[in-house]
Amino acid sequence: MIGENAYAALWLNAVVGFESRKIARFSALGYPPERIRYETRDFVKKFAKVIDADAERELLDGLDRGQIERISEDLDQLDMGFVVAEDFAFPERLRQIADPPACLYYRGDLALLKSKSLAVVGTRNPTRYGKEVTENFVKALSGLYTIVSGMARGIDAIAHREALRSGGKTIAVLGSGIDRPYPSEHVDLYHEIAKRGLVVSEYGLNTGVQQYRFPQRNRIISGLSRGVLVTEAGEKSGSLITAEYAVEQGKELFVVPSAVTNPRGTGTNRLLVKYPAAITITPDAVAEGLGDAPCTKPPAPMQLDYNEAMIREALVYREMHFEELLMLTGLGVSALTSLLTQMEMLGIIKKLDHNYYGV
Repeated sequence: MIGENAYAALWLNAVVGFESRKIARFSALGYPPERIRYETRDFVKKFAKVIDADAERELLDGLDRGQIERISEDLDQLDMGFVVAEDFAFPERLRQIADPPACLYYRGDLALLKSKSLAVVGTRNPTRYGKEVTENFVKALSGLYTIVSGMARGIDAIAHREALRSGGKTIAVLGSGIDRPYPSEHVDLYHEIAKRGLVVSEYGLNTGVQQYRFPQRNRIISGLSRGVLVTEAGEKSGSLITAEYAVEQGKELFVVPSAVTNPRGTGTNRLLVKYPAAITITPDAVAEGLGDAPCTKPPAPMQLDYNEAMIREALVYREMHFEELLMLTGLGVSALTSLLTQMEMLGIIKKLDHNYYGV
């Protein structure tokens, strides 16, 4: 069962077909859901130009409590819920944005809406560098913040998965109906987030995918968060829209620079030209920028022997192939393999693709 104050909003959204954003705009114009419900004919007359025929018919038919109860029961059976902006559970920081949603559908731990959170977004096609940066930052920061993202391919999915893997919490903001996880290959991720975190959407049951909804949902990703971290973004990445929303909403913006030769990092580098103070190279800089204590511990000092120190120093400057390390150290294949394996297990170096190594 939903509270009385949500009936009118659920009717407008799920029956009449007004998207949450539209309901909020009518409210700002002096027609909140309850007023529309009781002054339907006056409302239809006043806003006839922006109401289509199907919506007008549903409005004039009026609110059917039985129909709303059935929708509420459907949500309950799917282990989902619905909150409106007037509800206590609705986060104050989301109410304060310029274009707030009037309602949110949810699945999972609703209390996370009010948790200390950080948005992590980026390209759908990350490089290995972007993937590693995202994993490293989220691993360090998920102990302090609920990680918010859009469950898209690439950086979004990496951020959600790393937050869960690190024992943290995460919120996925959908650009489709609350029961329509997108993309389809993220169905398992959707269920894992719903089980251990929270999935939210301003779009109700059976709302299909429309391209315009994804940029719209980005205002909610930033709105829920204290800050937005962009780890890697191309020239036309949707994460750049989230970054601009963060600036408009007065949120902290953090941007990790990319190599100028990396086309998938063009967007992040352009952001840094526009917002140079957003440059971020460590997770601690994010925590400190949000007014929190550093989130990483300094590594314990490690005593390296001659060959270990030589390899470590060489890899600081560039990645090297196994054959190059053979020439550098003068060791045999077996001895070098054993040494590199030991250094990798200690976290000093890492093995890369095609038999290359890096720090």
